[in-house]
Amino acid sequence: MTARSEYHHLYNLSAWRRRLRPEHLAREPLCRACLRRGIVNDGTLTASGTRQQNPKRCRLVVDHVIPHRGDQALFLDPGNLQTLCPDDHDQNKQRLEARGYSQERGADGWPVDPQHPANR
Repeated sequence: MTARSEYHHLYNLSAWRRRLRPEHLAREPLCRACLRRGIVNDGTLTASGTRQQNPKRCRLVVDHVIPHRGDQALFLDPGNLQTLCPDDHDQNKQRLEARGYSQERGADGWPVDPQHPANR
């Protein structure tokens, strides 16, 4: 059994589907990571700001800032949520979790994450 399937039942909880997720999206209807880059993305754009061509990816993801790894209290903590576009969730956030630092770069091209090896 993969880690994802171990925790997947949490996404079927009524508290998540009917309350927490919709309330979070009402409060934060744009991708947080895109906004940091100056892109206003309601889910219809890629992380680079171009129009999303895949209709299945025209959505927003309610992401857990700190991975919950099955911890129901952390899963249902509204303070542990952020809105991301699919690109930022499926690519950039996954890389961050795997490496321990973000590859995101500032306008000058330099990594913005203090944990990035270039900033140590």
